[in-house]
Amino acid sequence: MSGAALATMPDVNLPPLTVTRMLTSWTLDPAMVLPIVAAGALYVWGVRALRRRGDSWERSRTVYWFVGLAIIFVATSSALGVYDRVLFSVPAIQHMLLQMIAPVPLVLGAPMRLAMRTLPTRGRAVLLAVVHSAPARFLAHPGFTFLLFSVSQFAFYYTPLYDWSLTNVWAHDLSHVHFVLVGFLFYWSLLGVDPVPHRPPFVFRFVMVVGLGPVHILLGIPIMMMATLVSDFYVGAGSRSWGPTPLVDQQIGGGVLWGFGDVAAAVLVGAFLRQWYRSDEREARRMDRRLDRAHGESATVTPWWLLEEGDKSAELLGPQRDSERTSPRKRSR
Repeated sequence: MSGAALATMPDVNLPPLTVTRMLTSWTLDPAMVLPIVAAGALYVWGVRALRRRGDSWERSRTVYWFVGLAIIFVATSSALGVYDRVLFSVPAIQHMLLQMIAPVPLVLGAPMRLAMRTLPTRGRAVLLAVVHSAPARFLAHPGFTFLLFSVSQFAFYYTPLYDWSLTNVWAHDLSHVHFVLVGFLFYWSLLGVDPVPHRPPFVFRFVMVVGLGPVHILLGIPIMMMATLVSDFYVGAGSRSWGPTPLVDQQIGGGVLWGFGDVAAAVLVGAFLRQWYRSDEREARRMDRRLDRAHGESATVTPWWLLEEGDKSAELLGPQRDSERTSPRKRSR
């Protein structure tokens, strides 16, 4: 444990977490607040640059972006940021917000698309070259992002990394940044709102979304059933005289990782099915427009079952009924 590293860590000697303190306790961690402010400012600059030259930008994209930033701010600066070294259940909630929830609206904000429309020609070329480079293609492959998204959670809780995040300010802040970046990379490759190196079929992406449920079951249930603590920090420097015992609190945290993750995954499955349905609708409209361009307003051929007996237009179709069809051998006779 580094004494200097603990200088700006959240305090552990705090009063009980009541509803009032939950609503009124706030902290400002520069490592999280400054990137949030910078990300918001750059996005606003890009939107204004588009509007100054007469281009439009979907208002919903802007709303999505700032909703994602707001979730990160609440997860790290509200009472969750104040008490994240006091209760195991609090960083579990933080984790779910930062990795499962906040990245979704951030991706839907389409920051890459905004950058492509605002950067000068050379900047766009450089950005596209980076996106389609070999390292980016590897890192952004949906299979790899799913593996990183899943394995990093187990590595955090089942190795000394978790204890390190409670005692070192750099590990504490980097764990938050890591959750956001890994979640963003996963959903960025999955949703495909921005230009991405890979465009896997919907079925493949849907299977990965469904796979989030078992991942959180395997992550949370063992923690709920543990008879020992994930970290001894909660009975040492982080001990307290109020609230649930450390082991009960850990069981609550395991339930959060399981239940919160499964609920979020179920919502994502629903949203993904809706996106899939809309994609099919768009494809049907594109097909209709393609047929309209090919055939214009010309009349379509009447199906044979709607033709009257003796209708000459039936000759255009040839024999269509089973009783009228003859094999080549009979016709040759």
